[in-house]
Amino acid sequence: MRGTNKKTMWGLGLLPDDAALIDSVGNTEFTLISLPSGTVPDAEAMDKDEPCILWISKTAWDEIKTLPHTATRHLDIIPRVLLLGGEYRMEELEEALDNGFTDVIKPPLTESRIKDVLMRTSETHNLYHDIMRMTREICLERELLERKNDILSFIVSFLSRATESLEPSEILQSAQEELATLLPIAAMGAICWAPGTGRDLDASLYISANDDHPARKEWENLLLGGAEKLSGRKVRNYTSEQIHCQEEADDLMPEPGKVAILPLKTAGETFGAVALLSRSDLHLGKDQVQILKSAMKHLALALKNAMLYRQMKQHADLDGLTLVHNRRHFDNRLKEEVDRHIRYSHPLSLLILDIDHFKQINDMHGHQAGDTVLKELAALLRSTLRTTDYVARYGGEEFTIILPHTQEEPAAQLAERLRITVADYTFMHEAVRIPITISIGLSSQKESTQLPADLILEADKALYRAKAQGRNKVCMPDYCLNKCSSAAI
Repeated sequence: MRGTNKKTMWGLGLLPDDAALIDSVGNTEFTLISLPSGTVPDAEAMDKDEPCILWISKTAWDEIKTLPHTATRHLDIIPRVLLLGGEYRMEELEEALDNGFTDVIKPPLTESRIKDVLMRTSETHNLYHDIMRMTREICLERELLERKNDILSFIVSFLSRATESLEPSEILQSAQEELATLLPIAAMGAICWAPGTGRDLDASLYISANDDHPARKEWENLLLGGAEKLSGRKVRNYTSEQIHCQEEADDLMPEPGKVAILPLKTAGETFGAVALLSRSDLHLGKDQVQILKSAMKHLALALKNAMLYRQMKQHADLDGLTLVHNRRHFDNRLKEEVDRHIRYSHPLSLLILDIDHFKQINDMHGHQAGDTVLKELAALLRSTLRTTDYVARYGGEEFTIILPHTQEEPAAQLAERLRITVADYTFMHEAVRIPITISIGLSSQKESTQLPADLILEADKALYRAKAQGRNKVCMPDYCLNKCSSAAI
């Protein structure tokens, strides 16, 4: 039986004396379960007892032969010994061997004959178990090898796709698609920040949910909170981009228990975090954890390279004096925003502002004073505007500001606030106060067919109106907000 160290034998239709002799000879190593003639143990009983040999009397065998093979075929896998009666024919002996009996014992049944059968049975049984053990070990090794090959294949594919692009959003899109083959990933978010020793962080957010999705704000809060925990610093300014995926999940809300936040590190320095949203409660196996750690190392390196590339590109896109974006970058950005407006029907406004009487500043205080005013004004604009707004130096003393998701009325209110802020600000150069005012022209996109050039032309017309009506004003193409004029310089 399974609960003992002895091997089980079945006896089918054995004479009492034969059963007693077999049980006595095999007593130290075997246990005999005797079944009456006419009884055929089923497959369930065989699984329970796990017999290593079946002793069958000729009478029981004659009865079994009359049954359908489907009822007895499970017995074919057990070594079987046929005990012939007093009278038998040679044809019966040959028939038994043809039917797969391992032994046929002619009378009389002796102790030595039983020992011989049991010895070979024991050897066969041990050999069988050795083969099964080796087979299991081979299968286990094969499974481990296949698992390692799968892991290696995943890492190679993950690394290959992560290095295909230098755009963080595209890298994260590829990472999400690859990780979805390993885990039930519904969405991904990430935050990256520039290294520094200051108290606050400037960060970039990447989120699967689009701008209008109700889960987007939850993702922003999750990522900003994760950044503050990992860095120990507050996020001061941030930009946000969407991770575009082939299939967008219905439920993108980052619920507790379904989100894992993993740090992004290179050379021992943490510069970001990735948040993974699972479709169900997240329970990772040891292999999955190891694969995820390896994937995060490769993802961190790819994102770090992308950030370095973006920093270099930003330097090329920045105005060297004011460190805001230059004209070339502005033209590209405005086209992107107009395209987004056409696609999603989001409101869009544009400001063009000009420093009033800037030539007089250069003439009276020198060009270095003019440069100081330009730099301080650019810094003032960056600190006053929202994180979603975009400022660029348009040329000379002119600046442009793109206001995404902003209609004309709130854009005009923001422009007026800028005008007042600049007028109240103290611009200094070599201990000399330089009073500054600005004129602002505003245009808002009202038709989806409007081109970037049309938006610029309308804002330029509005700026001309502000200049013509005395400067220090905020004007639309058809009217101005305020009636005051600039102070004399």
